[in-house]
Amino acid sequence: MTGVSVSVVDGAAFRAQVGETLLDAALHHHVDLPHDCRAGSCGTCRVQIVDGSVEGGETSEPGYVLACQCRLTNDITIAVEYVPHVETVGAYVKSLVFMSEDVVEVTLVPDHPFVYLPGQYCQFRFKGFPERAYSPTLALEGPADRETIRLHIRQVPGGRVSGALGEGILPGHKVRVTGPFGSAYLRPGKRERLVLASSGTGFAPIWAIAHAALTEMPDREIVVIPGARTRESLYMRACLLRLMAFPNVHVIPVVSQGPDDSVFQIGSPIDMVPQLSQDDLVYVCGSPAMVAAMAQIASNEGAPCYADAFEPSHAARSAGLLARARRVMPFLSPI
Repeated sequence: MTGVSVSVVDGAAFRAQVGETLLDAALHHHVDLPHDCRAGSCGTCRVQIVDGSVEGGETSEPGYVLACQCRLTNDITIAVEYVPHVETVGAYVKSLVFMSEDVVEVTLVPDHPFVYLPGQYCQFRFKGFPERAYSPTLALEGPADRETIRLHIRQVPGGRVSGALGEGILPGHKVRVTGPFGSAYLRPGKRERLVLASSGTGFAPIWAIAHAALTEMPDREIVVIPGARTRESLYMRACLLRLMAFPNVHVIPVVSQGPDDSVFQIGSPIDMVPQLSQDDLVYVCGSPAMVAAMAQIASNEGAPCYADAFEPSHAARSAGLLARARRVMPFLSPI
C-alpha cells in the first residue's frame, strides 16, 4: 500500500496516506497526540519535525508545526513534548473575590488533584452555564496553593458566565473542568531571558509562568510587561511589587489611559518590548491584536514566541466568531 512512514521519537511508528493531516493519521493508528480545537487555534497539537517535511501547519517557531493543520507528503520523524493527560474532573466554587471593579478571582476546589503546566488553559463549565476557556493561575499574594484552581475572570457586559459571578454563580456552585490544553507553557531547564507580555486578565497565565520560572531559577532574567486600560485596572499591582524584589526581573506596567509618570507607561505592551534576540523566549497573552503584534516582533528578531489562541466558547466556534488570542505569561513570588 502506498503511503508515508511516521515515526515518533521514543514512541510508535505507523504508515499513513499522503495528504492526511498528521493528527488524523496519528489518531487513526491509536497514537494519542495532545489536541483540542482541531482548527489550528489552540496550539495544543504542536509537534517538532525532527526529520522529513510536511505541507502547511507552520508555527512561529521553525521546525514546529500544528498536527491538525499539516498534511503528510513524505516520511517524517516527530518529537512530541510531554504534557499532562487531558482529563475531566468535578469541582466546586470555594470563593469569589473582586480584585478590581470588573475582575473576579474565582477559586475552585477539584474533586482530586488536577495537574497542568504553567501557561496552559482549561475548559470550565459552571453548572447551568455555557463552557468557557480560562487559564489557571496562582494567588497573587502568599504561598502557592496546589489544592485549588484559581482563575482571573473579567466581567463582560452581558456576559452569560462572567456576568453571573456573585449572582447566579456563588460559593458551592458545581463546575466541570476539562484539560489542560495549549502549548504556551513554561519549558523547564532553560536559562534564556523571558519576555512576558499581557493585557487585562491575560496576566493570569503570565503569573503562573513567572512564578514557576523564578521558583526554578531565582536569578533568571525576566522582563514583565502587564497592560491595562487604567491604573485601577492593574489588579495585580501587589504582585508586581513582589516581582520587582527579584534583582533580574524588570517590570514595566503599561496603561492606555492616564497621566504618564515614572512608574506607569502610557501606550500598549508592544510599545515597551525591549530589543529582542534569538536567545530570548517570548510569552504573550491578551487581546488578539496585541498577541499578533507581539508574535510579529518576535518573529522579526528570530525569538521563539509562545501564545495560544482559543475561542471563549464552543458556541462561538460554531458561530464562526473571532477567535480570542490568548496565552501565557509570568509572575512569581518566593515559596
